[in-house]
Amino acid sequence: MKGTTLDLTTLHNMANYYSELDTNAFSFVIHRMADTYSVVFVNDRCKKQFGNLQKEHQIAKDYLPKDIWLPLKTLLENTQSNIVTKQLGENYKITLLVVHEEKNSYYFCALNNTKQASPSVLFEHNLDPIITIEANGTIINANHIANGKFGYKSSNINGKSFYEFISVFSKETVQKFIKNTVKLQKPIELAECGFKTIDGKTLNIFAKSIPIIEQQQVSKILLILRDITPYSLENSCVTYLTYHDQLTGVWNKKALTKHFQDFVETAKQRKNKVAIMSIDLERFKKINETYGSAIGDAILCEVVNRISRLTSESRYLYRLNGDNFIFVIQNATKEEIKSYAIQIINILKEQFIVEDLELSISASIGIATFPNDGGNIDELIRKSNQAQLYVKEKLRSGFDFYHSDMEEQFRNTALMEAHLRRAIEKQELEVYYQPQIELETGKITSCEALLRWKNPKFGFVSPGQFIPIAEDSGLIIEIGDWVIEQACKQLKEWKLCGISNIRIAVNISPKQFREAKLSSKIFQYLSEYDVNPKMLELEITESSMTDAEDTMIILKQLKSMGLIISIDDFGTGYSSLSYIKRYPIDIIKIDQSFIRDMDNDEKDRAIAKTIIHLAHSLGLDVIAEGVEKEEHVGFLKDQQCKKAQGFLFSKPVPIDQLMKNIPLS
Repeated sequence: MKGTTLDLTTLHNMANYYSELDTNAFSFVIHRMADTYSVVFVNDRCKKQFGNLQKEHQIAKDYLPKDIWLPLKTLLENTQSNIVTKQLGENYKITLLVVHEEKNSYYFCALNNTKQASPSVLFEHNLDPIITIEANGTIINANHIANGKFGYKSSNINGKSFYEFISVFSKETVQKFIKNTVKLQKPIELAECGFKTIDGKTLNIFAKSIPIIEQQQVSKILLILRDITPYSLENSCVTYLTYHDQLTGVWNKKALTKHFQDFVETAKQRKNKVAIMSIDLERFKKINETYGSAIGDAILCEVVNRISRLTSESRYLYRLNGDNFIFVIQNATKEEIKSYAIQIINILKEQFIVEDLELSISASIGIATFPNDGGNIDELIRKSNQAQLYVKEKLRSGFDFYHSDMEEQFRNTALMEAHLRRAIEKQELEVYYQPQIELETGKITSCEALLRWKNPKFGFVSPGQFIPIAEDSGLIIEIGDWVIEQACKQLKEWKLCGISNIRIAVNISPKQFREAKLSSKIFQYLSEYDVNPKMLELEITESSMTDAEDTMIILKQLKSMGLIISIDDFGTGYSSLSYIKRYPIDIIKIDQSFIRDMDNDEKDRAIAKTIIHLAHSLGLDVIAEGVEKEEHVGFLKDQQCKKAQGFLFSKPVPIDQLMKNIPLS
């Protein structure tokens, strides 16, 4: 019945069903506007007794006999209740349901001249789901339509709180809805709320409350419910996409902004705190780069699944972007906030198994609280992010609360990026070289080019500090290109000095490796500076090899130019053995983590030995990184490892110091 309110439709349904239950009953619906009473619906018994309605809204006094209408009108004018069962004149008893809508009122009337009609029977056979609750929300009963619609048996819901079946983000709204029904003692409508079915689905429900008043108090409330999900699917989809992250299905930033107003209102009323946790996933980017977005997406979905176990009516999860999440906690002490932070860290430490891969990540968490650290959500997110970045830099994994000292560090990071953007132009970057030594002869046959930055404001900035900024901002491609060009310039200078037996190795970042113009740029530098391609080595990390097919194409392009290809930090990635025999690789560099402590760690020695023998069996050269002790050299020589680099031989130095202090031939 398009355009008809839920109330009128419900009353029509009641009239029909009551007729089926008691064929002796006269069921009809009266509409009142001001002092005008019109009959808008009659059942078959009425039609037989009083005739058909002459028009859609027929004046009640013209349709109903005087002995019915006159006492009925008096009852309608004076009743203060929503449900009435009363003797009407000498011959009839009436069950009356009253629904008021602004200037309109609707009255369902069931006349019976043999027995009193039962309101409970009336509602049990209504077409709409009806749940009866006490004023505190405890469910008294539900009609069979409600049980069928939502899948619950009476034993599943009777005696339980109605709010248990309401979705988390509708709960506060529904509580206010019931509270206002009790307070105002009149029917109230709720446009939409989420009701959970027995199979875990959430339906969009329109609700109407009808308070039953006894001795001027609301003794119980009839909740007439209507599933509006099918009728508002398009609108629901738009709403869902507006407030939910499309990948994981969790709430998004827009939802957080909307919900935060309710969080603040509740916190002010209860005089407690709201905690905003900024969660960033460590090592996620490396997994994403190594295995691609499909694996990364699966990890993000599982992260949401795990953290969602901690959500409740006072704890909520949101995804802002990428691998950054916000976890909100209402009404919690500092110790409780710490407890949840630890729980999140621990559940994310557990291995992720995706497509037979066993992957590990960790989390850095920064925490800001309302009202201590700010009064709006953007300020709290910013400060929780500052705390999270502080944790990331200092601890790599863990949590910390925001404090004002972090402001300066956060400003420095943003300022550092601005300075880094002009570092090339202002000639603040410099290439240092760390020699790679032939262990048998002690001669230098190659050097690794390592970037250094000296800034007027920040002084010497650690690569561990500015390289991540360059990667996150995209500056790494421009800076990487500059380093390749500097290496080619240096090779030309050596060539002019008669030095043609020293190769330079340049690190290629994952973003740079996947850039479409990489090969053409390198070819341009080789041509411009007349460099023998065999004198330029490109160090590729395992995390650069995201896609096997694309990686093979890129490596073949680079090898066709005559370049030397090495795999940096070998043994720390995820797929070493699968690509080492397939790709056109010349050199394996053993990661320093296996070399540094191998004189004290038997496992490190075993791993280093295995990598060396594996490389030799495949016809590849090996370079050991991080050599700091003579004991390392002895072990490496015994294993037939030909080359090494590390502080034992030389730290990275500027080119003039390399030329001055170390014989090059």
